[in-house]
This record gives sequence, structure tokens and C-alpha cells, in this order.
Amino acid sequence: MALNHITFYSKLMEMEMGIDVIIPENKWGYSLAERPKDYKYPVLWLLCGGGFDYTDWQRYTAIELYAAQAGIAVVMPSAYYSGYMDTIHGDYKYFSVITDEISKLAVKLFPLSEKREDNFVAGFSMGGYGAFKWAMHNPEKFRCCGVFSGPIGIVPHEPVHYKENEIGLREDENEPCPEGFKTMIAAFGSAKDRRNTPDDNFYMIEQHLKKHTDLPEFYISTGQEDAIAFDNYSQAEWMHQAGLEFIDIRDHGRHNWEYCDKKVKEFLEWIPLKNVLHILLLYKLILYPLTFVLEEISIFLIYPYNHLLSF
Repeated sequence: MALNHITFYSKLMEMEMGIDVIIPENKWGYSLAERPKDYKYPVLWLLCGGGFDYTDWQRYTAIELYAAQAGIAVVMPSAYYSGYMDTIHGDYKYFSVITDEISKLAVKLFPLSEKREDNFVAGFSMGGYGAFKWAMHNPEKFRCCGVFSGPIGIVPHEPVHYKENEIGLREDENEPCPEGFKTMIAAFGSAKDRRNTPDDNFYMIEQHLKKHTDLPEFYISTGQEDAIAFDNYSQAEWMHQAGLEFIDIRDHGRHNWEYCDKKVKEFLEWIPLKNVLHILLLYKLILYPLTFVLEEISIFLIYPYNHLLSF
């Protein structure tokens, strides 16, 4: 496993920023240098929650292990407490720096596939909103999108007056809201500033359904004990009624890293990586001795999804 920490100067943000990138090594210990030169890794763009950064997925989940098992690269950027939005007040492109700058930087630095069938996006909490938003902005880029304990809509579909502890941008900056959202409103504007814009996921869903856009497959999961479960389930019902097809999981779990760790593992098992296994097995047939290959084929036939061949 190669864990890469990249610090770079962002033109869009006009500051130094960081990303972490996981490149899976061969599970038997072969070096990355022995990877076929023309091989491009499938990639998961994995977004952090509010108040976290690009290091948290490695520190609070077993994402490195899951990436190695799946043979998939993982790119993890930061978005601070931005709600994955570009600011209205000020000139900080928190969303654009990921979609327009980091996404291009990563494929230049690492052997990452740019094919739609090899690209996946997912996120936890605020990162779930960001992942869904990115999939709405660039549906042609992603095969699948995962949302773990995340609100689909930070911008409510219709004007609503929240209780003080409920999640979402307020209609008026003077309305009571959690401390984090007070900060967000100061930089990113109120709900009425964002409704029916590309930051409004409900609006984007409607537009894509009208156009019959070929959307990614969606995997959306919130535990019943999650503090925002009621809001997330209500949003899911709206999406069902609107006609959006998605995997809707309402199991047990809270809004924490334990639940997130379980969900990212399940997501990687759910996404269609079977063709990747066949390609890697073909490389083995070309590169390694016959006896070794026969042994690997026998294991592969018995455990086709657990015995993942990753370079």
C-alpha cells in the first residue's frame, strides 16, 4: 500500500492545500514498480465530513485495508466546513478546487483511470452532500455515488423554518441554527441565495430527470439512530416520489466513524469492480509462472469477490 500525502498550491484558493492518495500495492508484496506501465487504477473520490480534513479517513476507518482488498485507488481532499460550496462572500472556491483542480492534479500525478466505469465518488456527512452534488454536476464522470449519513439537501427544497438544532441553511441569517451553520451562512449565504441553483441538489435532481440524464447509481445509507435520520429519510421519500432510483438503506447506526467505516466497506463491495479483477488476472497470466497462476485462479474461482488481485 502506498499512502501519498500531497501539498500543492491551489490557484483557485490562492493557498497551500493538501490531499492524501492511496495507491494499492500487490497483496503478495510486489512493488509498485512492477505494475504494468499501461495499467490505470479505478478510483474512489472520498470526501470528508464537516470540520474534518483529508487525513481523517485513514485515521478513523480502515480505508487503506479496504482499498487494498478492492484494488482501487482512493483520493481524499479537504473541504473544511464549507458545505462543498464556493463562497458568496469572499472568493474561496471550496467546491471548484476539488472538481476542477484536484481532480485534474491527481490524474496527472498518479496512474488513475479517467473512464466513467472506473470512477466512483462517496462521502460521509457533509461529504455525502458533496459527493451527491459532484455526481449531479458531472454525472458523466461517475459510475456510482455513495452517501453515508449525509443530507442530500443542505438547501431545503422549499422554504422551511427549522428548529435550532436541525441541519440546513436558514432562510434568514438571523434564524437560530447550529454553530457550524452560522459560520456557513456568513460565508455561503442563506437558503434563498442557493435555492434553484447548482448548489440545490433537489433542483438538480429535477433538471436531470426532465432531461433523462444518464445518472450514476446511488447508494444512500443512514442509520436509524442517527441524529439527522428523520431529515434524511424525509429527503429520501421526496427523491422516491420524484422518480430517482437509488439504493435506500435504513439500518442501525449513529452519526459516527464506526458507522462510516462499515458503510465505506459495504460500498466498495457493492460497486461493480468485477471486470477489474478479470483484467488483473489477465496481467497475472502474462507476467507470472504457470504454477503460481494456476494456484491464483483456483483461489479466485472459490472466492471471486474476497480474493481481489490488486497491483
